[in-house]
Parts: sequence; structure tokens; C-alpha cells
Amino acid sequence: MGTADLSQILARLRVPGGFTARLAAAIVGDVLQRPVGELVGAHDLAGMVREALVELTVSDSAAQRIMQRVHGVSQALAAERRPMGAVVPPPLAEGIRALARLPTTPSRDALLKLLDRPPVRRLLRAQVIETLAAFGRRAASPVSDSSLARGLGGISKRALGQIASGPSALSRVASAVSNEVERQVEKRATDFADTAVAGILEGIVDQAADPARTEEQAAVRIAIVDGLLEMTGADLAGLSPGQASSQVQAVRSALAAWACHPDFMRNLEGVLETVMAGDIHRPLGDLLADFALRDVAAKHATGVVERAIDRLVAGPAFERWLTELLAGE
Repeated sequence: MGTADLSQILARLRVPGGFTARLAAAIVGDVLQRPVGELVGAHDLAGMVREALVELTVSDSAAQRIMQRVHGVSQALAAERRPMGAVVPPPLAEGIRALARLPTTPSRDALLKLLDRPPVRRLLRAQVIETLAAFGRRAASPVSDSSLARGLGGISKRALGQIASGPSALSRVASAVSNEVERQVEKRATDFADTAVAGILEGIVDQAADPARTEEQAAVRIAIVDGLLEMTGADLAGLSPGQASSQVQAVRSALAAWACHPDFMRNLEGVLETVMAGDIHRPLGDLLADFALRDVAAKHATGVVERAIDRLVAGPAFERWLTELLAGE
């Protein structure tokens, strides 16, 4: 092949939408008709993941780079003063609400297995005891400060004036006392419930945010994780029984509405630019090298591309493409 012929072939290849587009279509067509296992075998994929994880976890520079990324995300979140409802696109927010509205009742046994753990019991027990003690101190306040005592005291004064009027007044007094006791007990029960709920919630939040209770906090987290690890597949399925079709439909509707939203491109581009900030103009190899993944990626990507080329050139599609290219058709 002469220099002129080579120049002609290169010129043909460099025409946008021409022979390179045909070759790309041939490659994609070949890939789409291959079994998945032939393209990427489970053994090869597992080996690729293993090598990547090993390199990623033993590299100090990779750890530093990851920490920088995490710190950057934390700073971005700390600087965000808007509520999450204003940040999440409206179609996705409505999709989340639609999922939450679905009538799903989790399995009682599955929930107990997840939440009924000794550290969780200790946390709740401490808060209940503190709430009961606080309410008991209020209930044991002086008579003059007790609404129950004041109510009964007022009845007793009226009763003394009515008893002298005859026996029938006794029944009226008894009824009045009974009604007042019932009313006061109901009121105190309501007061106790309000106090208990507020006290338990505040106590749990205080414990969760107390730097001096890191061991107890870790124990609760570990207990919940252990609960998850002890659950069977049936238990996990029991946390959200049935409703699969409704859940899928809710997700599809939300994604469809989001994709058609006029702000979709602007929102997604903003997220991608934030994620890729500082790296968007760097070579991919340099970015992978930061995470100690450049050599692993090059090794396995070369093998994948080589096998794809071998499969392509062995088939009739490449032969037709090459014949057309040489003939200039």
C-alpha cells in the first residue's frame, strides 16, 4: 500500500459520521448480540473488583484523596441553608411522598428482631424512668399546687353545705366526687402522656448528642447492625410486604416526571459539576492514579478492549466495513 493510498484511507476515516460511525455501529451491534457472560465473566469481574479494592485500601494517597472528597461534601452540606425540600427536585420529592403513602405494614416479628436489642432497651428504660420520676415529683407537689386536690377541695366545700339538706344529697355528692375524680385523672393522664413523649424524645436526643456517651451510642448502633445481620431474607421481605408493583409504579412516575421537568438538565448538570469540581479538566488516568486505580484500570480495560476487537474482526461485519473503507464506498 502506497503513501497515497494510506492518505486516502486516513482521509476517509477522518470524515465525521462516515466510516468511524459505521465501525462504532458494528462494535455496538456485536456487543449487544453477545451473551453477558462472554463479554464480562463473573470470574474476571470478581478479580477486577478484588484488585481494585486491594489497591484502593492499601494506598495512603488514595485514603487522603477520599478524605478530601468527604470533607468537601461535608463543607458543601454545612454551607447549604435551604431545607432539603428546596434542594430535592419537586418530582422526586413527590415520588418519595408517594412511596411513603403506600399502605405497607411491616412484619411485627421482623421489627422486633431489628429493634428489640439490649442496648436499645437500656436506652428506652433510662428515659422512661427519668420521665416517670419527673412526673412523680410534679404529682407529689403541695396540695395547693395540685389541680386534682384543688378540684376535690372545691367539691368538698360544696358537699358540706348539701349534706344537711337530706340523704338524697349524699348521692349527688358521691356522683359529683366520682365525676370530678374521673375528670381530674383523665387530665393528669393526658398531662403525663404529653410529658412522657416530650421527655423521652428529648432524652434520646440528648444521649445521642452527648460526647460523653460515645460508648453507649456505639452500642446502640452496633445492636441495630447486629439486628440487621441476624435477619433472614424472609425477615427483610417482611419489612415491606407486597406492594412491589405499586412501589415500582411510584418510582417510575417520579423518574418520568423528573426527566420531563424543565429544570432537569440544569439540576443534574449542577450536581455533576459539583461532584467533578477540580477534576473535570484533568486526564482520567491522573484521576484514577489519585485512588491507586490507574494500573488496575489499564490492565483490565486493555483486556476487555482486546477481546472486543478480536470478536469484531473475526466476524463478517468488520470484513464488510474494511472492504467498504478500502474501496471508498
